[in-house]
Parts: sequence; structure tokens; C-alpha cells
Amino acid sequence: MANLNVAKFLLCSEIEGPGKRFVLWLQGCNIRCKNCSNQELLSLEKKLYTSVEILTDRILHAKKKYDIEGITILGGEPFLQPDGLYELVVWCKKNNLTVICFTGYLFEDLNTEYKHIIEYIDIIIDGPFIFSKLDFKRRLIGSKNQRVIKISEVYKNSDYFEKPYSEVEIQIYKNRVSINGDGKIFDDEKGKFNFKLK
Repeated sequence: MANLNVAKFLLCSEIEGPGKRFVLWLQGCNIRCKNCSNQELLSLEKKLYTSVEILTDRILHAKKKYDIEGITILGGEPFLQPDGLYELVVWCKKNNLTVICFTGYLFEDLNTEYKHIIEYIDIIIDGPFIFSKLDFKRRLIGSKNQRVIKISEVYKNSDYFEKPYSEVEIQIYKNRVSINGDGKIFDDEKGKFNFKLK
């Protein structure tokens, strides 16, 4: 059983891809895009180092409790942890869960070295975040150079990422609050932070 260095996870989100999804943020990135929205996930430090078996147990719990249709994996950079990533995506397919993965690498490069992983992923959003090319027309897509690559047929007709709006989700648990969403909704056309409550 492989391990993954996990930064955080959500049992159920409705804004990290189509349907209800378990969301997994992995710790560590060597691409380090300027103005990355997940700065706290860049360092290659140990956070919650856990087995894939423990994660799949949590995902099964989410499937039973929230009827999730899949998982979304972000970072950090998921492909820095290929052994754990492979084990996780294979398990998801065996359990009829879709997989969406965000990566700063290009699909063509990944498909050379990690084809065995990619074949278990339904959608990959690829490419580094380029701050000067902010994308305000596609949901969850940081910059215009990034591509939504539909690998399987599952979401072939879905326009989820093509919709020109972003969302923020606030979840309240017993003694904590989780705020999740697309950070660029607070930026203006020049990338300046512009948060107003109306």
C-alpha cells in the first residue's frame, strides 16, 4: 500500500467539478507558478503523510454519506507522488468513482511517463498557471493556457468548466469552518484583489 502526503481534503464539495465530489489537495510542488492560489501547498514538507488505504476509507464514507460521484485531486502537484496517485485512481475506477486531476505539467509530457496513471483519470486540467493570462471565462481554470482534457467518455458532453462563473463554498463543521473556491473571483482584469460585499 502506497502513501500520499496530503495537505487537506473535503468529504464533499459541489464546486470542484461536476456533481458531488471528494476533494484531495496534495502537499508539495516543484513548478511554483508565480501567484499560485495555493501558496501554502507548495513546500515539499511532510503534512498528513497517510496510506492510500486510509484515504479510500474516507472516500467510501463520503460515497455512503453524500453519494459522491467522484474525486478531484489538486495540489501542490499530484504527479510528484506517482505511486500513491496511481493506487488511488485505480481504486476509484474499481469503485465506480470518476477522477478529475489538476496538474501544472503538460498532458503530452505526462502521457509519456505516466500513461499508466492517466488511463484511470477522466479529466485532466493541465499546464502551469500563468498570472498574465488570467482566465475569467472558464470555471476553476486559472489561466488561458490551461486545457481541459477529457480522457474518458464520462464527461464528454459536460460543459462544467466552460461556464464563465466562479463559486465559493463555505462549510461549517462542529468547531471549524472550511472556505473553498475559485480565488480569481476576487481579482479584477489586472489581477488586483477586489473583494466587495454587496
